[in-house]
Amino acid sequence: MSRVVGRHTLLAEVRDLLERGDSVALHGPVGVGKSALLDDLEAGYVVQGAVSLRAGGAADERALPFAALRDLMAQVPGFLVADLPDHVRGCVEAGLVGLTATDELRSDLAAAFHAVLDAWAGDQRVLLLLDDVQWLDNESSRIVGYARRRLRGRVSVVATVGPGEGDDIDVSGLHPVEVAPLPADDMVDLLCAHGLPADVAHKIYVESGGIPSLALSLAGALGATPSLLGRPTPLPTSLERVLRERFLSQPADVRETLRYAALVHRPSVRELERAGRPGAEDDLRRAGRAGLVSPGEGAVRFTPTMLRSIVADAIPPTERAELHRRLAAVAPSAAQRLRHRALAEPSPDTELAHDLGLAARDAAEGGARELAAELYLLAADRAPCELSEERVEWLATAVETAAPGNHVELLNRGLTDFLETRPTPAQAVRVRLAVPELAGAGPAVLDEVLTAALADAGDDDRLVAMVLLQRARMALMESRPTAAARAAERAVTLLEDVGADDDLAVGLTALAVARRWLGLDHAHYLARAVDLDVPVPTGFLHTSPDYMAARFAFYNDQLDEAWAGFLALLAHVERGAGMDHVHVLRCLVEVGARAGRCREANDFAARAMRVGEEYGLTAHTGWFITAQAELAGGDLARARTLARRGAEAAAERGDTRYLQRHLVLLGQALLRTGDASGARCALTRIRDIEREQGIADPTVNRWQADLVSALVLLGRLDEAEELLGEARRVLDGRGGTDGVAAQLDRAEAELLIARGDLPGAELVLDRSAKVCADVGMRIDLGRSLVVRGHLERRRRRVSAARTALQSAHELFVSLHAASWVEQVRAELEPGRTPVADDPLLERLTDGEARVAREVAQGASNREIAERTFVSVKTVEATLTRIYRKLDVRSRTQLATLLVPQPPE
Repeated sequence: MSRVVGRHTLLAEVRDLLERGDSVALHGPVGVGKSALLDDLEAGYVVQGAVSLRAGGAADERALPFAALRDLMAQVPGFLVADLPDHVRGCVEAGLVGLTATDELRSDLAAAFHAVLDAWAGDQRVLLLLDDVQWLDNESSRIVGYARRRLRGRVSVVATVGPGEGDDIDVSGLHPVEVAPLPADDMVDLLCAHGLPADVAHKIYVESGGIPSLALSLAGALGATPSLLGRPTPLPTSLERVLRERFLSQPADVRETLRYAALVHRPSVRELERAGRPGAEDDLRRAGRAGLVSPGEGAVRFTPTMLRSIVADAIPPTERAELHRRLAAVAPSAAQRLRHRALAEPSPDTELAHDLGLAARDAAEGGARELAAELYLLAADRAPCELSEERVEWLATAVETAAPGNHVELLNRGLTDFLETRPTPAQAVRVRLAVPELAGAGPAVLDEVLTAALADAGDDDRLVAMVLLQRARMALMESRPTAAARAAERAVTLLEDVGADDDLAVGLTALAVARRWLGLDHAHYLARAVDLDVPVPTGFLHTSPDYMAARFAFYNDQLDEAWAGFLALLAHVERGAGMDHVHVLRCLVEVGARAGRCREANDFAARAMRVGEEYGLTAHTGWFITAQAELAGGDLARARTLARRGAEAAAERGDTRYLQRHLVLLGQALLRTGDASGARCALTRIRDIEREQGIADPTVNRWQADLVSALVLLGRLDEAEELLGEARRVLDGRGGTDGVAAQLDRAEAELLIARGDLPGAELVLDRSAKVCADVGMRIDLGRSLVVRGHLERRRRRVSAARTALQSAHELFVSLHAASWVEQVRAELEPGRTPVADDPLLERLTDGEARVAREVAQGASNREIAERTFVSVKTVEATLTRIYRKLDVRSRTQLATLLVPQPPE
């Protein structure tokens, strides 16, 4: 079994090339794992009886003639060396030391090495492995090249090629294979195998740019979440030294381009070229091969991000100031020109401080929060003593600006300085309320921060209301609607008294959400908030009335309205705070997945992951979004993996809201892959959370129908019926629940089919399909067609069953619902002809009858599981029920009952 994570496809490609007689050159960044691939290939071929010769180049040894050849010849058996000419054998046995590299000696050694490999390859397969060929000494490189070209097809060569002075190394005749950085899922698997939690592993993936060696080095050095009141965990000295040396070892033009990139706010190829680096694109490509930067969309990303400060600190102060002056002259905006000017002139300056403050305000209004936060900090740094009041305000605003974008380093810089000032109560409250906007802050920290903020607020009703509003929002994030409603109601009362409409709109919105979750009247609160029509600052769009109006439309299955609303909001967050951006993208993915906009859902999910990685947001947020898209239009197994990881991470962080979201997806994925028992456990956890927290709105999580389906598959029909009745009673008299009722109808149809009430099943299934079509729940419409196929099959209408399944297949294909397409295709192509109808099957449910037919045709439990899309455990449990119903004790007896005996 391969010891390399995430490289199975690449290894298979290399092995196929070697089997065809080709040799291979592995290209990729430093630390990407090329040597590990050589290890894996070597181990695999040695097990098969092949022999391997391996050597590697080193920068310090490139000037030593015959160094690599010496290593290779040392691995050759003595009997092959003994057959060499005396003078050559003597050189080899002496270790090829102290030789003058003459043309005659090169020729003799090339012939000798060729002869050795030729003789050895006559008896067994020979694998020649060359690591870092760019650093092989020239003499060895020429001799090895001579042999490999003449033994093509008989001696397999795999070489790794990295950056270095030997970039022009001759690898002609070797098939190039690119070894790319590991994708996120594989990197998380690798780091989890080393004992890291999945969310920490994902953070390290982002920092490392997918480079395994760097990720493993960072694994023990980075904390899961930077300190809110201190500095992020620093790099260990050893790794910092390695990165500095790797940077300093680059060619002069690459180093110069990276220096410019380290000083620019958001460096891009275009900006670096404008700044006087015309070869920036090529320089960055070479830096990428050295593992110093990773590919990004537009902006240059240092790997790890802390390398940026290492590069900047390596520039002498006077030279750094001069570079900033040059960059100020070509900066694309007035704000960035001011930034470079301030960094070049560190002394206090009243006019400059005021200009920086104004530029920061304009940048924040334009959505450039990171730049705005840095400008506020620079304004505070450049403020002389007489601007002490302005300095405190700039620091407070810097923290407020940085938090929603999750700009941790800027927030910590501002917070450290702010804590040394004497702020007003309002400023103290504002700063404390900004902390909860930082992604990854846990409930314990937030409770402490909000308690302190309430003390700072004193008797100021507006400040008290602001703290209460933040408490309400945090309570909603923790799925505590009762506490949220209580806090929001008090806040709204205070804000109505003081006439603060901006905050009142937020308070009414929070109150509407909490009351809806509790099953209480809520619509007029949200309507009041919308009517106030107050502007929403960038970074807080997800708390706004317009956002929640679109969210309620989604809950009510008004999918076109929700889609239009979130698309309109997306335009406002494209350059705003990261979490705001992700919130809107998440909603678009959720709406798209329900409406059957699978291709768009996948695109939005990919954008959400990129934004989350750029802003360092908690990984389980992105995993939910991706799992939602995969569940509808992607890979079912990946959806299950991400949902499981996300549930574990959310539970670890105390994020109850996202825990529920992940459990819904996990339950659906497990149900669809045949693990009805696992689905039941996941969905029951949501039910328990809702009961504990008093959540009574069935439109929020939507677990009921899938739990009924799981119970039916498990044969727990009475329990399924009880749950169905309970869910129906919750819907009575409640608006906006037609879609939920349609999903329950589909689940009820499955229950009725299992009980043998086929006319009743048809009635509720017709109702489900009509509502799904009317409201645009096209994925659910396809699911109704699948159940229709099961119903017709139970009626022994083979043609009608196939027609229903084909209709479902065509619908899912048109929606690009890849995972559903595969699932229905498996039902359409079971691979065996059904057993003839038998009266005994009337005693069984549809699922039980299908398993019984498969048994009668001689299928094993595992084969049945694969054909019926269930787990082996589910097959075993189903067989137990079949034996009990038909009064048989074994599969042999069952097959005998169902397979007609030949006539005598």
